[in-house]
Amino acid sequence: MDIAMTIPATAKPSAGKTAAKAARKEGLVPAVIYGGAADPEMVAIDPRPIWKGLNERGFFAKVMALDVDGKQMNVLPRDVQFDRVTDQPIHVDFMRVNPDTIVKVRVPVDFVNEADSPGLKRGAVLNVVRHSVEVRCKAGEIPTKFDADLAGLQINDAVKYSMVQVSGNVTPTIVGRDFVIATVTAPSALKRQMMDQAAAAADGDGDAEGGDAEE
Repeated sequence: MDIAMTIPATAKPSAGKTAAKAARKEGLVPAVIYGGAADPEMVAIDPRPIWKGLNERGFFAKVMALDVDGKQMNVLPRDVQFDRVTDQPIHVDFMRVNPDTIVKVRVPVDFVNEADSPGLKRGAVLNVVRHSVEVRCKAGEIPTKFDADLAGLQINDAVKYSMVQVSGNVTPTIVGRDFVIATVTAPSALKRQMMDQAAAAADGDGDAEGGDAEE
């Protein structure tokens, strides 16, 4: 199981607003660890690794190690609360995991081979419907990302889940349909140009047919 980062933590035997305020005065962020067979644990963590992780894609799909006073445990971040004024993290929820724990996570999608899309070459734009896909899988098999290949896509084509290169044994939480990830869409100016070209072609066909009839 890949570990994205190790976060130092200190056990806090008490919970509540007083303990949380005390942790924040020390420059730490209160957090709770839950899940598995053990009882929930209150800890205080260094906020810097959290900030670093939040600035990267897929933060909530990365297994991390919490070093609680020298004792390590593998966890998955499940929620981060922020201060309404400063936007600083003020509380984090972690779930204990092992490689076989079934989890639900959002895996980011990368769009590749844009230069090989005829539609995008003509001036169309990629309209991303889903920047990530929610899946169920084992914690030890969480994919880093999914690749969506845009090669060969024309205007009005769609990238669907069945076209995404899925690695690992994962199951999407959306079932029963092949849902859309992105579409290749023509902007208004290009749509007008295409309509004008189609109209001109239709007029040309009509003139040609009329000329043949007169002969």
